[in-house]
Amino acid sequence: MSNFTLHEVKIQSANFTEILAGRKTHEVILSDSYQVGDVLNMLEIDENGDYTGQEMNSQITHVLEGGQYGLAEGWCVLSLANTTPMQGIRLIGYLRDRLQETCDCTEAAYPLIEKAGCTTDDAKRTVEAGRCWVDEANHFLKKIGEVVA
Repeated sequence: MSNFTLHEVKIQSANFTEILAGRKTHEVILSDSYQVGDVLNMLEIDENGDYTGQEMNSQITHVLEGGQYGLAEGWCVLSLANTTPMQGIRLIGYLRDRLQETCDCTEAAYPLIEKAGCTTDDAKRTVEAGRCWVDEANHFLKKIGEVVA
């Protein structure tokens, strides 16, 4: 069993998104006994300092203490393991695309459903919910800088 300390820190939305996307791999922060192997539980805060409800974890891979390289005493630079769940991001994009296709096919089948004497109410609710999910996936992928088709 490995021993590590979990540090809870607040991160501004812009930095949070950059860390999540894997473009920012460090954090300049007040020193607080950080050690390699410790984990940051990063809580996203908006420009008013209010918690957004989003959080992620990242493992500390290197600690550069202040007092050197122009970094003031009492501060440190933490190198963070790449926390981007790239497989998850790709999966969201894949599922978004398949769901979009499914919604399109279901809509195209409305005349056939009606011709068979059935109602399209359930199909329409399913398509509406699917399109809401597609919109949310697009919003998420755009927020982290992925190209939205």
